[in-house]
Amino acid sequence: MDTFIQCIAKEAGDAAFKMFDKIGVKYMKSDHALDCVTEADLLADKMIVSAIRKKYPTHGIISEESAPHNAEEDYVWIIDPIDGTLNFATGIPIFGTMIALAHRGEVILSAIYLPATRELFFAKRGKGAYRNRKRIRCSSHRKWFGSTGVGPSGLRPRAIKFIRKLIAGAHKNRIAYTVYGSMAVDAAYIATGRRDWYVVVSGKIHDYAPVVLLLQESGCKVTNTRGDAWRLTDTEAIAANPTLHKQLLKLTKGV
Repeated sequence: MDTFIQCIAKEAGDAAFKMFDKIGVKYMKSDHALDCVTEADLLADKMIVSAIRKKYPTHGIISEESAPHNAEEDYVWIIDPIDGTLNFATGIPIFGTMIALAHRGEVILSAIYLPATRELFFAKRGKGAYRNRKRIRCSSHRKWFGSTGVGPSGLRPRAIKFIRKLIAGAHKNRIAYTVYGSMAVDAAYIATGRRDWYVVVSGKIHDYAPVVLLLQESGCKVTNTRGDAWRLTDTEAIAANPTLHKQLLKLTKGV
């Protein structure tokens, strides 16, 4: 399974990348700008789902771009064929392919592939996080002052509330705040220590399952905004090294 999940993530991501900057939006799932779909999303989804159903026909599948399949099974694959589709569709190479495998409600494997930079991230529960087969660790930065974080890209009510709290304390703490528009990229950059902390307060299971395991295995403490241990049913997450996480939690409680 370890090799399989990494191979299909890379193959699907590379296939999608061949279409990058050549196609635009195929259709919208809603009137929200982030809910667009391209032919590349559908191609990557078909490649991943077909490979799983052939290799593991009894396993369940939950994908952003297709109907659930046997989602009540013990083993369930959770897929986001292109995370950051708006970036992809508008010629910005900040996106990734994400796949996770859950067993009885616990994520045990994760693969995130960023085709533009050819970076393959992999995590296995209890075995660490890796970038192109080399072990990675999250940032060890321990002070809120001078930290660099990644946060929500969609300005929904909860995101706005968090950003307001962040700005309110900005005069005391010199920090940097970045928005990439792709949870795949967000997680990869936090897991490698390129950024120090992470907040996301909206999304669905395919957004979170691959991300959270990678962050946990890189050394991050990952919880919901109240500080409770993250669960697969949560649709929010905050992550940082344990020391910085305490500071971050002060901003997210009540969001």
